Amino acid sequence: MSSFDQVTIERTYQNWAKVYDWLTPMYLLGNEKRLRRKTIDSLQLQSGQTVLDIACGTGRNFPLILEKIGPTGRLIGVDYTADMLARAAERVELERWKNVELIQSDAARIDLGRKFDATLCTLAIGVIPDYRGALDRMAAHVKSDGRLAIGDAKRSSGLDGFLFNWLADLLGYGAAEEMTRQPWEILQKMLDDFYYEEWFSGFFYAAGGRVQNI
Repeated sequence: MSSFDQVTIERTYQNWAKVYDWLTPMYLLGNEKRLRRKTIDSLQLQSGQTVLDIACGTGRNFPLILEKIGPTGRLIGVDYTADMLARAAERVELERWKNVELIQSDAARIDLGRKFDATLCTLAIGVIPDYRGALDRMAAHVKSDGRLAIGDAKRSSGLDGFLFNWLADLLGYGAAEEMTRQPWEILQKMLDDFYYEEWFSGFFYAAGGRVQNI
């Protein structure tokens, strides 16, 4: 479980919502676009598919997803924080996307009563208090043989990055994120065709695979 409670996290992201779009690229030291792209590419999306974006924030994944699923696809964005979701709604309205739906809900308890071709979570699995529950709920919303992916920041386990873990912890603290989590280990047991990649001395990663038949 996270060292940050839900109230602290919500307050943090109410404040972050005001600056998220311009601050995040700098906060992630230029790795934001690469992280989002690698995570989304691992879903192997096709035109017309349906996608569930968990903890979607202000919707910065949306353009990358929509360029793959096209106007015949369907994208559902879910976030816990109303202020972040309001920013996402502004983005959807500005871009005039007709195939995007936004829902306010807890990622660890969500039950939409439908399944998707793919689901993802970027830059949030280290924030969500019950992240194991969120991973379970993500998998439960994916069709048989559909795909699931996550991408986030973490502590480095490499010699070239180890000495800078204090900085990773400091930046994580500012985003109410627990940097010591290793959720890809959970996914490796849950998924087939498992994918994992890290870069920037191991401080960023993307992971995913195919949801097993149950």
